[in-house]
Amino acid sequence: MPSSEAVAPRRRSPAPRAWLPALGLLVGVLAVLGLYVLLPNTGPADENGSASGLSAPASFRVAPYGGKPRPDREKNLLVSYDRGVPRGVGNESTLTMDVSGSSGVLRLKGYSTSCSGTDHKVVCRVGEAYDSWTDGARVLPRAAPTSKPGDKGELHITFRNANGEVSRATTRIAVGGPVLALREQDPLRMESGKRHAAALDVRNTGELPADGFTVTATVDGAMGPVRRSRSCDYVSHRGATVVTCRFPGLRIEPGEEAHVPNWLVLRGSRTQMGSFFRATVELLGSGADNGGLDGSSRSTSGPSPSGTPRAGAGPALAPQVHAAPSKGAKYSEEKEVWTTVRIANHPDYVLVSDLSAADGDGRHLRVGLRNNGPGRPSGGSATLVLTLPEGTDVHKEPMEEIDTDTFDPVCRHQGLTYTCPLRTAVPGESYTLDFEVRGSKSVGSGKAKAALRIGDMEEDHADLDATNNSRTFDLFGPVPDEAESDAGTNVGVGVAGALGGCVVLAVAGVLVRRKLRRR
Repeated sequence: MPSSEAVAPRRRSPAPRAWLPALGLLVGVLAVLGLYVLLPNTGPADENGSASGLSAPASFRVAPYGGKPRPDREKNLLVSYDRGVPRGVGNESTLTMDVSGSSGVLRLKGYSTSCSGTDHKVVCRVGEAYDSWTDGARVLPRAAPTSKPGDKGELHITFRNANGEVSRATTRIAVGGPVLALREQDPLRMESGKRHAAALDVRNTGELPADGFTVTATVDGAMGPVRRSRSCDYVSHRGATVVTCRFPGLRIEPGEEAHVPNWLVLRGSRTQMGSFFRATVELLGSGADNGGLDGSSRSTSGPSPSGTPRAGAGPALAPQVHAAPSKGAKYSEEKEVWTTVRIANHPDYVLVSDLSAADGDGRHLRVGLRNNGPGRPSGGSATLVLTLPEGTDVHKEPMEEIDTDTFDPVCRHQGLTYTCPLRTAVPGESYTLDFEVRGSKSVGSGKAKAALRIGDMEEDHADLDATNNSRTFDLFGPVPDEAESDAGTNVGVGVAGALGGCVVLAVAGVLVRRKLRRR
């Protein structure tokens, strides 16, 4: 018979687990990664990446050597470095600009004593935060004497901060190129409530052909577009309409212009007297083919209108390309070109005055203008000329605050003639000034004269009834006294009392009828 020891089960020793070596390896890897994260990063950052802190445009254009300068909006190359350090801290970082690999196309020019080097490579000592727009240390690329329009090169930018961290970026540089300019227009004149077609002229003032462009106009709500082309998108934005029209593949050679006769068809307001629209033009495409206007430069970036663009359904616009006139036309290469619009609506300005008693025998005079419409001025000016009678003492005159607790007179005067600027009021409103005067014993006739001088009296904006723009009145004549005011108050009280008595009698009558019915 077997012994009990032979049949009793023995406890098995634990076998080694297969996943333990893998766990140890994972912990080791994580420890190495953690150590790497904690150590300062001395390797180069991603080129042109925002994580590196270094920012530079992907492309830029420079003027041909000895040729026509680029527009002001394309003259500044924006290079910046920002890792959260306050500006102006330290001077141990270096900015290196290098065009050595494109020496046949590009040169460099430094603008600070903190920069040194050659016309191929420049090193500048800068702070921990850098911005080429505000920092004194600036370096700009230039075209080399051996270059020609259309040549391309590269600018290599390196920023090393005080901790040894290195960031790099590359900007592609093109020599010359197309430059689009908008033709400036004289103020447009529109009839009230009528349609008006505005033309568009875009000229290529550069050295190379332009293949397609886009033009954007912001049109004031007083004359919103009434015809919408399928060549354009329309967005309502803050009471205005933003119109963006694209003309892809339209080639404009240097010295030529594209003409669109019916680009904007507007309708004039029936009340607004003046308005405007502003326009900007850019090449289609991106990068070097877009003249450097890729949104990386502060001089060209702008807020995009909010809202959903709606494409027009009307006929497409058909630009006509021809040689630009050599004389009699003015073009602008600025980012925005403003066009003033005059709409033929007329105001009716009326001189208004109000005279009341002041302390003692003084008078309080309120005088100015009222606009009876329908014309609603968007600018312009008006002037009040007030002549007070001889012997008048002016105790108070209109004042304006020019600084905190600092005031100057609104009007200038010569003797007793006051000339005061007025704001042109909107229809139904007035704009007045206050005077307080006293009459001496030597006061003359007591007659004061007031007249309005309207700044804009051209035919399309003239005040059609100027007979009510002046007035003569007795400055020290009778004014409503307190007795008349009290009488008016007593009359009101008497009427109120009578009405209250009627109400009481009516209520009493109702109660009597109810008692009789109950009987």
